[in-house]
Amino acid sequence: MNELKIINKDGQLLAKSREVAEMVDKRHSDLIRSIDNFYNVLLNAKMRPADFFIQDSYKDGSGKENRCYLLTKKGCDMVANKLTGEKGILFTAAYVTRFEEMENSLKKQDPFSQIELIATGTTQLNKRVEKLETFFDERLTVDYGQQLTIKNAVGRRVYKLWDDGTVNTTVHDNKKKLFSAIWKDVKAAFAVNSYCNIRQKDFEEALSYINAWRPRLV
Repeated sequence: MNELKIINKDGQLLAKSREVAEMVDKRHSDLIRSIDNFYNVLLNAKMRPADFFIQDSYKDGSGKENRCYLLTKKGCDMVANKLTGEKGILFTAAYVTRFEEMENSLKKQDPFSQIELIATGTTQLNKRVEKLETFFDERLTVDYGQQLTIKNAVGRRVYKLWDDGTVNTTVHDNKKKLFSAIWKDVKAAFAVNSYCNIRQKDFEEALSYINAWRPRLV
């Protein structure tokens, strides 16, 4: 009889039905039918079948997907209770021993290893948060208040330049042309079709650009 392998899935210790079938010298399809019966009885009795058997699947050598179960310790108990003679005794001894070994192994885990796992999870979470922040930074545009601030900054800049007399009136002979020029340059500088689409992360830079803006001389 082969040694039963116990897997740790999300902190739950489980045995694969294929290995259980091999241990008790039973066709896997026959064991599946037996477990199906157990599952339905538990379900009809308003009990939680997943406390005993977890539905799963696997791919065979040809790539075909087949049904299987993952058995908890309770599930192994139920299967063992239906076995008789030497097979039942050996299977019971095997699964009880393996579950006990795995449980003890989990209890004895190095606390530093657990801390390391937590730290790794935290690092991965931080990376995901950073990616989300970058995603929104690249897509979040200025809000209404920031739009008004940009618009007012443009107005102040145009009137200051006009009142200072530093504008080439041959090119810009009225304030309307000056407004048109600054808006055109702002949109080009930040690659947007409207100042409303300036990204929030570029808001301060946009204000600095506007406050330093000067019209072209020609």
